[in-house]
Amino acid sequence: MLKSTASALIISAALFVALSGAAKADIFVEPTFDPSNQTSPPDTTDYEGPFFDGTASPYDITIGTLNFTVPANEYVTGGTISGTFGDANYSGTALVDLFVLGGSTEVGECDSDTAFCALGTPDGSLVPWSYTFDAAQLGDFVSSGSLDLTAIQTGFGVTVVGTPTLDLAVAPTPEPASIFTLAGGLLAIAALRRRK
Repeated sequence: MLKSTASALIISAALFVALSGAAKADIFVEPTFDPSNQTSPPDTTDYEGPFFDGTASPYDITIGTLNFTVPANEYVTGGTISGTFGDANYSGTALVDLFVLGGSTEVGECDSDTAFCALGTPDGSLVPWSYTFDAAQLGDFVSSGSLDLTAIQTGFGVTVVGTPTLDLAVAPTPEPASIFTLAGGLLAIAALRRRK
């Protein structure tokens, strides 16, 4: 009887945590762009940087900042930044490396003049890029509520990166009652094993 009660407690606590976590939606964040040559739609909703003539290298660009708020009683369990090389106007970009966290972490690169990210694809589709953060990197920016996005342009032309998006997975902070229920179940199992 004690064994089945302990098992039931553990299953109940696990289901409660799993179901409450499944009900939460991710946080999707688009950047607030820094000034660029966005002069006409759809350029006002994506990033096309200033023209670079090759007289200085590398060319540093501040693309923008992704600002977000984690809801109360929730915490971030994972995060990915993604986007495309090119946008609705241009199917490619100048050669460029994309960075976050003050330039310390590279999240995307277009490093070849002959690659689709620079030339554009035959069907006109855009080349995607993405980067998934590890736990330490999430800790570096989640508490501040913002993530910078910068670039180093290494070739002639214009950096075009569309509208990058930060996707943060969130889960509810476990309630003390759930933790105590789970802990109680684990202690009951330990006691049963000891008796045997």
